[in-house]
Amino acid sequence: MVKKQSKTKKLTLSVKEEIRNKFVQGIEDTRGGRKLYTLDELAADHNIAKPTLYKHAQKEEWQMQQKRFQDKYLEELDQKRRKELVQEAVNFDRTSLQLAKGLMGQIAQQLRARTEDEDGIKSSHLQQLSSALVQAQRVGKLSLGQPTENMNVNASTQETEAFREALGLLDEFAESRRKGNSKAIH
Repeated sequence: MVKKQSKTKKLTLSVKEEIRNKFVQGIEDTRGGRKLYTLDELAADHNIAKPTLYKHAQKEEWQMQQKRFQDKYLEELDQKRRKELVQEAVNFDRTSLQLAKGLMGQIAQQLRARTEDEDGIKSSHLQQLSSALVQAQRVGKLSLGQPTENMNVNASTQETEAFREALGLLDEFAESRRKGNSKAIH
């Protein structure tokens, strides 16, 4: 029995260019990545003799071209990813800032509603609102890229003083309302 020898095709310029491009650049797969081929796979796919393909690849430095292409491709992927992450961070900060502003608005409404109430505002409620306000301010500052370390120092030293001052103003306001004076206190 005589074995049939598979005839290999001649390596034409256009086939060589196609094989070189597949080897150096690969092809984009369905997930957005790149599939790289070996010279053995390409020789089999195109029915080209392996020694012939290896000779051309070595002579024309396909391996080095593939490495340069991959390095450049990965660099571009990294840049694209960095841009996406920066945009995501900007969107996140914008949302955080809007939420902080909304929270501060709600706190202001609570304060107005409580101070207009005949009973006034209780110190415990004022302290809770004050704490929420500090947290909203911290979120807002962080979303604007401002440091919040100073807030901790300032808040701890000035919090008690501000709280006492606010209570004093509320007491004045309550006293003024009891006396029937409807003028605003400044």
